[in-house]
Amino acid sequence: MVGKKLDVVFSSLKDNFFFIIPVIFLLIIIVSCERSFQDFDKNLLQKKKELEEFNEKSSIRKEQILKSQNE
Repeated sequence: MVGKKLDVVFSSLKDNFFFIIPVIFLLIIIVSCERSFQDFDKNLLQKKKELEEFNEKSSIRKEQILKSQNE
């Protein structure tokens, strides 16, 4: 009787083990993808800021060139 109960317990643990391991791997993959997207977003925002600064400097330089041509 005790042996049968132990078999049921071990069988249940084995079934849960084979279910839990893929879930853990899936969670690891999801977390790593989320971090990757966060890094991508930060990088994209930084590039956007750099582009805006470049456009501003470019506009200022363009105005300076036009002024110098008119003089």
